[in-house]
Amino acid sequence: MKTWLLLLLQAVCLWGVALATSARGAEFDLVISNGKVVDGSGAPWYFADLGIKDGKIVQIGDLADQDTKKTLDATGMVVAPGFIDLMGQTASPMLENPKTAINLLSQGITTINAGEGSSAAPQSPDDERRYGYTTMAEYFTLVESRGIPLNLVQTIGHTQVRRIVLGDTDRRPTEQELSQMKGLVAEAMEAGAIGVSTALIYPPAVYAPTREIAELAAEAGRYGGRYYTHMRNEGDRLLEAIDEALDIGQTADAPVHIFHLKAAGRHNWGKMQLAIAKIKSARSEGHQVTADIYPYINNGLGIAALIHPKHFENGRAQLITKLDDESLRATIREEMETTDGWENWFRHTGNDWGRIVIGRSNHPDYREHDGKSVAQIAEAIGEDPWDTFFKLVRSGAFALPETMSDANKIMAMQQEFVSFCTDVGPAGGSRSASHPRAFGSFPRLLSKYVRDLGAISLERAVAQASAAAANNVMAYDRGRIAVGLAADVIVFDYENLTDHADFEHPDAISEGMRYVVVNGELVFDDGNQTDAKPGRVLRGPGYRESLAPYRQQSTPRDDRFEVYDRSIKEFMKTHRAPGVSIAVTDKGKVAFSGAYGYADVAKREPVTTESLFRIASLSKPITAVAILQLVEDGMLQLDDPVLNYLDAEDSIAAAGDKFDERFRKITIRHLLQHRGGWDRGQSFDAMFRSVEFAEQFNVPPPATPDIVIKAMFTYPLDFDPGHRYAYSNFGYCLLGRVIENLTDQSYESYVQEQVLKPIGVTAMRIGKSRLDQRSENEVRYYHSGDAESVFSDDLNETVPWPYGGWFLEAMDAHGAWIASATDLAKFAAAFDDPDHCPILSRESIEAMFARPPGLAGHDDEGNAKDRYYSLGWSIVDIPKGVNQWHTGSLAGTATIMIRRHDGKNFVALFNARTSPRASHLGRAMDRLLHDMANQVSDWPE
Repeated sequence: MKTWLLLLLQAVCLWGVALATSARGAEFDLVISNGKVVDGSGAPWYFADLGIKDGKIVQIGDLADQDTKKTLDATGMVVAPGFIDLMGQTASPMLENPKTAINLLSQGITTINAGEGSSAAPQSPDDERRYGYTTMAEYFTLVESRGIPLNLVQTIGHTQVRRIVLGDTDRRPTEQELSQMKGLVAEAMEAGAIGVSTALIYPPAVYAPTREIAELAAEAGRYGGRYYTHMRNEGDRLLEAIDEALDIGQTADAPVHIFHLKAAGRHNWGKMQLAIAKIKSARSEGHQVTADIYPYINNGLGIAALIHPKHFENGRAQLITKLDDESLRATIREEMETTDGWENWFRHTGNDWGRIVIGRSNHPDYREHDGKSVAQIAEAIGEDPWDTFFKLVRSGAFALPETMSDANKIMAMQQEFVSFCTDVGPAGGSRSASHPRAFGSFPRLLSKYVRDLGAISLERAVAQASAAAANNVMAYDRGRIAVGLAADVIVFDYENLTDHADFEHPDAISEGMRYVVVNGELVFDDGNQTDAKPGRVLRGPGYRESLAPYRQQSTPRDDRFEVYDRSIKEFMKTHRAPGVSIAVTDKGKVAFSGAYGYADVAKREPVTTESLFRIASLSKPITAVAILQLVEDGMLQLDDPVLNYLDAEDSIAAAGDKFDERFRKITIRHLLQHRGGWDRGQSFDAMFRSVEFAEQFNVPPPATPDIVIKAMFTYPLDFDPGHRYAYSNFGYCLLGRVIENLTDQSYESYVQEQVLKPIGVTAMRIGKSRLDQRSENEVRYYHSGDAESVFSDDLNETVPWPYGGWFLEAMDAHGAWIASATDLAKFAAAFDDPDHCPILSRESIEAMFARPPGLAGHDDEGNAKDRYYSLGWSIVDIPKGVNQWHTGSLAGTATIMIRRHDGKNFVALFNARTSPRASHLGRAMDRLLHDMANQVSDWPE
């Protein structure tokens, strides 16, 4: 027995040594060395290196001899968990421009909690045309497909829900309406929201009774969510507002978090101690109650909030139209100067216009005075401050009333249940930073209150800004420096940390933050934001991972193709793709088709093998085949001038001296091979100038193909026709018109009858631009960002890029087809046996894949290029043979089609174009399509 125990002990020791050796020999993605670690637990600091791999902290200690891809030297610096902004408003600016996060990253913020009454989702059905989505699940899909530089947790806004169901009216919801509101909360919680948030001093939320809010908070609580609140009052009735918040939490059986806790107004400053006592009492009774603050004594709000909320019961716009009424002005002034019982911010400042700073006036008369008080602006302009005030209300100004005290700030931050916020969110590069808290909150906390005043220790401040904050938003996998946790890590120069933002310069970058790492990737490097977008949506407890897109598969599983199911799902998880359809042919037949993820995220409608996707530029090989058929029929020759078939002389004459005579030398072959003379990198892409060209000829936008052609006769070519290759959508637009003029059919009907029907494809068609015109079985497209509509019925209004940002129908011959992956696979396989191809002869197929002459197919020395563009196809020469392929890309769409040298053909279609790691999902999957096929050993006969 002793011998066995000894052997077992030796084995355990050897196992431990092996593990240690393995750890020492492992290559890290990143090592942060020589840092003074403040780990977020509240424990004293210590010196150590951090080893990071695959987005996690995997080792802490002396890592000087370890292999690593990158090292950050933190000598003399503090290494800490990334800070969490408990009130970061919204992530949406980062979808338009990730660099708007610079104000957050420069403070060491790695996660924001978004939503304060308002939230990016849900949206009303009426707003779907504007935003392209309605649900929280769809919004998260857009966030993930775009990618953001830091993490997001999201609440669902009570104001958002109330407006969708009730509008701005001052009334209680009916039971049916309340049920509808709860349904919106439930959808958001299942999508991954962390709770319900309120902003109860602002209309229309101010009209909501406590029961309404408690019912919605209870719905969130059913999913493990919480209640986050900008309370109903932060001044005269502060204590009553806290009681209401606590009652809502207890009624809803949900934890409560109070946004930017304050006692506003000198006459209320003494209430802060009582407010803290109420929260402590509730916590002592087992109720989870927390709060946050920002380290400034000026709060920030729309200046209209100084007016009694009863005046907004019919909406802000209606009030603005009445502000010239002297009697109404007198009433508003009297209420502001003399009444209480409501959140009277003017009274909180001691009725002193000199203590109300205007961060952003939005008024041409006052713009140069941003950062000054109302009193200072009025004096500079030479008008009564009340007149200035009403003009600022009309312009939608943002005000910063001085209503708080430093003593209360210190008292609050000394409470271990208090975390911190900016109350702004991403604001870099815009005037949304009207308060210095947007750029300075966390550096100000650490420099002024911790380092200079010693209000709390550095360890305590970091713990409250990271670990405690992470617990408040249920992000339990981060917030501390510990092995196994997410690598959200910051490195800063504590002694020189300084906030530079002030009222006059609210967007001044703070100094001292050296490095910021999010999920293991460097996003802020010595003062500069990188291009990395590793941020994630950190979903709440109501989210079911089983419903994630990468977990969905509508096609039956087949053990022979297990590698496809496994690899595609991993690809979708990595790239956060909403949906994808795959098809593979072998020996001329469709051997495998797979459908994964969602065709419609909101409806959880799965992608199927029949799902139709916009295929974008995969339309070009189809057009090429149609042209080659006309060549075979003797209706044209490849080297014929294209103008022979366009009936364009009247338009050319109208162009006059602007017409480039080189146009007459452009041939059909030139167009097929992108040698026509247009270079969109040098000038522009004609197919995306729908409004400009329509206006040029005084017709309603968007411009049809005929108008585009007419307009292009007035622009010079970028190079001599045939001289070189330059990708041109316009060239294929011309080919579509050639087909129509020669066949007396529409381009679509000719291709359907002569190209698609003979190979057994019947569902393909030209797609439509608008969401409400979506075809049966067509997927929805997910792409973040806005465009201006090109359609006359809502011209220049904001629309989603995939649904009105361009005119899809005009792109017929170069990018407008919608198709299933299996249909495209059949098209690709049609050329596998040239002698029996149902749509082209062997001679035409060989011509279709032939190398173009000159610089299009050869380098400057006359050597054949490995890659070139033939008649509608991209070609690559590899040692084993020749592959033919094409990709396609539109906002919300990424596609790829490959004809491989060994007779296998691959198609992949996505309903999103990008991911945080890829600008084109089709190209990102290119190598994987080959690898998966290579691993299949048993192809069906």
